[in-house]
Amino acid sequence: MKNRTTGQIISYITMPILFTVLGYLTVIIGGAPVLDLVKSHLYMIIETGSPDYNNEFNSALVESGMLMEDSPGNGSFRIPSQGTHYGNINCDRIGLKAPIYYGDSEEILEKGAGQYRASGLPGEDKPILIGGHDGTYFKPLEEITLGDVISISTNYGKYEYKVTGTKVAGVFDDTAYDLTKTKEQLILYTCYPFGQLNGKTDQRFFVYCDRIKDTKAIAKQGGTQSE
Repeated sequence: MKNRTTGQIISYITMPILFTVLGYLTVIIGGAPVLDLVKSHLYMIIETGSPDYNNEFNSALVESGMLMEDSPGNGSFRIPSQGTHYGNINCDRIGLKAPIYYGDSEEILEKGAGQYRASGLPGEDKPILIGGHDGTYFKPLEEITLGDVISISTNYGKYEYKVTGTKVAGVFDDTAYDLTKTKEQLILYTCYPFGQLNGKTDQRFFVYCDRIKDTKAIAKQGGTQSE
């Protein structure tokens, strides 16, 4: 009788511990794909910027080609604040159309394309690095070809870029781009392979584009538009 009582006590103690351990193992094993997905999005570190910009992109100004007085064409440049919707990106041939936000956090990438904050802005004569999800806003990049024209519209001008190359690289391969160049180059990236729902997304698809044209107009009375 004493041995049975002792066995029951041990059972009462060990069974909850056993079920707890099994529960943790189930959560860890089942959640591994989710953890891999989260890790795959931690591609670039967001740096602080200057909160000195309008909080929303003004499409009406883009349509009229307005150039802000302290934008690149006038010798000074205002940096957008984190999360600012400062422009739109388009490529009609492949159906690419997305808002561009300053910053590339996961919250931003749910709303559109996100720009790495250590890269340049359109018109600044520096490389521009913009990312987007392969299953949503940047899915059309799967159809991109050499010679396609991609445009970026901002409230200080419209800029056009021609696709010159593509590349598949590892998620942490920083040789896939060079942000120290003095040449303006649009670089788009997304997860690769396209549409992969399970497993690790440890590769990125890069699209490289050279700037070919921009349209601006001075936001002053009597201002003229030039190309």
